[in-house]
Amino acid sequence: MKIYDITSLKPAGEFRRSNGAAGDADFRTLLQAEMAGTAAVTGAGPVAAVQPVSGVAPAVRLEGLALTENVLGLLDEYAAALANPALAGDDLEPFVASLEENTGGLLAVKGQLPADDPLAGVLERVAAVSFLESAKFRRGDYSG
Repeated sequence: MKIYDITSLKPAGEFRRSNGAAGDADFRTLLQAEMAGTAAVTGAGPVAAVQPVSGVAPAVRLEGLALTENVLGLLDEYAAALANPALAGDDLEPFVASLEENTGGLLAVKGQLPADDPLAGVLERVAAVSFLESAKFRRGDYSG
């Protein structure tokens, strides 16, 4: 099967050596030919300083990401505990207490972020799911 170069529709690998034989081309020759056709790069001017995305300290953003990861892990563990019929409702209390505590942390970090920050939206969604699951437990949805 031949593989064709899409732009020229010629079979790939049919380069000619300087002696006229078909086969693999000399890399140096190909590179020099390509470099000869390339325009010189001119200076682009001074580079402006990189501005932070928001005025929020990186530590706050990292804390929000760490809390989000922690809450998602807790939700996974909580789901596995709910699926385990050997666990009673009282055995799920530590999961729910952790979810409630971390939900408060998520909302505290979200309060330090601008409203249009994408991380604030993620924190709000994760906090909503965490709050919903703890509220369902407290309401008695999972009691047998």
